[in-house]
Amino acid sequence: METVNKTGEVMDPVTDNENGATRSNNNSGNGLFATAKESFESASRLLRRKIPRTGHLMTPRRLWINTVPTHECDIVIMFPPKTEDMELMWMLSQLRSGTPGLIVQVKHHPSTDSYGLYLTAPFSLMLKTAEELHLPKRLKQDHGGGLKEFVQLEMNLFETGEEMDKDFFTTQERQWMVYHLLHTLRASANDQFGTFKFVEGQAIIPKCLSEGLISQIYPLHDLDALQQLRQSWVRTFVKKQPLDAVCKYFGVKIAMYFAWLGHYTFMLIIPAFMGFIFWIGFGRGDQSSEDIGYVLFSLFNVIWFSIYLEAWKRYSSELAYKWGTLDQRHELLMEPRPLYFGNLERSPVTGRLEPTYPAWKRRVFRYFVTVPVIVLCLTVVLSVMIISLKSQDWWDKHIQNEGYYFWLSYLPKVLLAVIITLLDEAYYKVALWLNDMVSIRQLVLFSFLHCVLPTRPRETERGNQACYIITKL
Repeated sequence: METVNKTGEVMDPVTDNENGATRSNNNSGNGLFATAKESFESASRLLRRKIPRTGHLMTPRRLWINTVPTHECDIVIMFPPKTEDMELMWMLSQLRSGTPGLIVQVKHHPSTDSYGLYLTAPFSLMLKTAEELHLPKRLKQDHGGGLKEFVQLEMNLFETGEEMDKDFFTTQERQWMVYHLLHTLRASANDQFGTFKFVEGQAIIPKCLSEGLISQIYPLHDLDALQQLRQSWVRTFVKKQPLDAVCKYFGVKIAMYFAWLGHYTFMLIIPAFMGFIFWIGFGRGDQSSEDIGYVLFSLFNVIWFSIYLEAWKRYSSELAYKWGTLDQRHELLMEPRPLYFGNLERSPVTGRLEPTYPAWKRRVFRYFVTVPVIVLCLTVVLSVMIISLKSQDWWDKHIQNEGYYFWLSYLPKVLLAVIITLLDEAYYKVALWLNDMVSIRQLVLFSFLHCVLPTRPRETERGNQACYIITKL
């Protein structure tokens, strides 16, 4: 049946019912969407109310992928979270007054709620610092082409790159000089950082770092140079190591280590080949022929190792001469370490004011404190050795009599490894404390491997060192 509306149009009842159903479905769909949206918003509000501290830790993934490098920065000083503004301003004033010309940028890290100081130095300050540090730089070929300690008045004698401000000093040299400038910052009388009070002439940055007032100090990478090293060094296997590029970026110590690693690995080809020959010639016979092979191979290793030492001495001397570290300056001509303290007196060697510590105080502390502490540490090591040997014998007999699992015999060894690790950490802290108390001009650390003491030439005791090594790793 057709109906006519008020405007005179003819209406189909079936079509009208379908349109009504469609409107009803749309209204129900809109209602469902609105309900879901309201539920999602309420859940979001509840999440933000329950976990208020996690919002600043959520960083979009694209920010981690597309990192933006920090330009014009060599060293970063990070402060602990919730550092007071007054402490930060005091450190800024000390940096600007103690090292004039140093460029400092302050940045806030929202993810950790901490502040960082991004430091660099202008080229003029770099030149002055390089002369103070007696930095070796390469001369032009017209003037010999060798290495010479940098002198600012003889600037025209040294090699320069296309852009003198950027190419004259390497990344490692710039970072080293900025790091040196930080360590030369000394405290005045009545200086105070937070609750810590400084002594006049005390190094500010190292003391703040040791006291936890500064969380860490680290250099920033040069992404372009790092990418070049990744392509020419990390991703190549058969090519020769670019040691000059490694030295230019990481410094002489890191480059010398990888030079030794490559040299030693290459020289191991000879004993490996000779060992294979001895195994073919003597390893398939009777016991007497094997013994002869072992003796001959041992003699060969002695000869090879002597030759290798001489070869490495020649090669390392060549690299040291090439990188300007063959002739090191005497200890008295070098700057004392930053934590070295004492009365400021004029040095008869350098003619500059340097902290001086009386020799008689050092001797008294050495004989009445250092020596007894060392004897006590050796007594502890000896006691641990005796107790470990006795307990291992008792434990082995107990396991054999009771019929326990064989792997339980390793429990004393694991316990010994844990004790040795704890003692190692304790001895390290004791050594640093003794060094600070006696005020040594230059710091040298020796690691005493006392894990060798609690072992003896028995088959059952070979696991001690293995357990210790596994624990240390």
